[in-house]
Amino acid sequence: MPHPIYGKPSHQLEVLKFSLHLPNRRNGWLTRLEASGECSTKRASLWSISETWTVAEQDSGLQPTDALHHIALLGIQDHPASQEAVFRALTGEPWVQEVLPGF
Repeated sequence: MPHPIYGKPSHQLEVLKFSLHLPNRRNGWLTRLEASGECSTKRASLWSISETWTVAEQDSGLQPTDALHHIALLGIQDHPASQEAVFRALTGEPWVQEVLPGF
């Protein structure tokens, strides 16, 4: 609900948080990356990402560190303020831009 005087808050990305859980016997030898974008004007995270890799899926830890690097670049370059903006930034645009009828 917007504030009666100040209006709707402008949620902008201020902080990136990362948590990289290393593989061990307790977690079934899985590597898990959790990332979130936060701001001071919203209690909950603006967006969050979670990925998990088995030992067989990673090549000496390259996949988790590549994902962490990619998400850090995403935050610095695009400053996404919603889950949809993160999805658009991660998936990119299609190869062919379809022309819509009437434009």
